[in-house]
Amino acid sequence: MEINITFSCQCGAFIDEAVYCDGPNVLAKSNAASLREYWKTLICDGCGKDYDTHILCTLSDTNVRIPNVVDLNFDVHDLFEEEDVAAEIESTHQLDVYRKVSTDVVSLLRHPYPQEVQATLNNMLFAQVVTAVEAYLSSSFISTVMNDDALIRRLIETDPELAKRQFSLKEIFTQWEGLKLLVARYLKDLIFHDLKKIKPMYLSVLDIDFGDVAWLFQAILIRHDCVHRNGFDKDGNQQEIKSETIIELVKQCTHLVADTENQLIARQET
Repeated sequence: MEINITFSCQCGAFIDEAVYCDGPNVLAKSNAASLREYWKTLICDGCGKDYDTHILCTLSDTNVRIPNVVDLNFDVHDLFEEEDVAAEIESTHQLDVYRKVSTDVVSLLRHPYPQEVQATLNNMLFAQVVTAVEAYLSSSFISTVMNDDALIRRLIETDPELAKRQFSLKEIFTQWEGLKLLVARYLKDLIFHDLKKIKPMYLSVLDIDFGDVAWLFQAILIRHDCVHRNGFDKDGNQQEIKSETIIELVKQCTHLVADTENQLIARQET
């Protein structure tokens, strides 16, 4: 399962991390027996402080404990269904989907809406643009890597989370045939909505460097306020998202998508 954990550090920085774990023991005969505990270390980008994160999963509940943090929140997402992951591997429409969303956003911005609804509309459109580029990057990575055995091996060897996954001999034989689905499910649960993991994966596995995307990191933080705080930051200040800001974001995202797509195509032709 994927757990999206957010909280504020004592230094004032905001932490938004997607954490992957296997969840409870689904074969247990009772809720108490299904308990599984996981420990993760989350690092504040502001001051570098390590936060020991304790995750407790049972059949009926999931809980996250992090001492000495402010505004701790978490959302639990079940593992994606196997058929959805298989479809992700086979998908070739990532660019078309991104183009459709970005075009729709621009069209909506050009429509004359009443001034009193403009702020709410811009919040939604800004969030939609960020989600669209994340979806493109995530889905393109999964379909590219999962259809190339050499890239799958490179991913497993370079990704610290996958590299430390341990299996018994019995599990190795039972998991082998479904290795692609296993890895794709891990990727889909792990990297969607987490550019900090997508960016280094593209570089280490596909040799694609996004360059300086500080603007996108900032956009992700603003998107969080749009989705979770109705456009207000943690101090109660409203994000002033103008139509021109969204247009500029679309241009930057489209440039990133086009550059990434060209490099992916170049890889296929070599």
